[in-house]
Amino acid sequence: MVNNLLILMYLMLVSGYTSQTNYVDPTGTYDLSSRVRKKGGEIYGYFGTIQIKKLTKSRIILNFYVCKGAPSYNSGSFIDTLTYNNNKAIYTDPELDQSCKITFEVLKNGIKVTEETDDYNSGCGFGHAVIADGFYKIVSKKVPVLINPAY
Repeated sequence: MVNNLLILMYLMLVSGYTSQTNYVDPTGTYDLSSRVRKKGGEIYGYFGTIQIKKLTKSRIILNFYVCKGAPSYNSGSFIDTLTYNNNKAIYTDPELDQSCKITFEVLKNGIKVTEETDDYNSGCGFGHAVIADGFYKIVSKKVPVLINPAY
């Protein structure tokens, strides 16, 4: 009985440590990793940038820009102060789109962005059919100069 209790306590202790997320400092500039091609001075395919400045361990300023490319160059952007917890920040804007939720999962080599909305043709207040999804690779860990929008 005592051995079972000790084993149970050990498992609880180990599981508590493994469930904790290692903190990743999100400060830096990130570019969308996607295939683009240039033709006749036009850029075809998605491109974008994320800039993050850490305010505290749990608050960040996030500047986001994504563009669909030629021929429409429809785009979406925002700058906002967000809660940063377990290496994630979530953006919502109930005034523009109550169903919009964009999750920024910060990894050591970049940010995985996932957009959820009821209508991907006009979701999150972005231009027609612009979707934020993608992997944004780290290009600099320096504190960025925040510019809106982040061209």
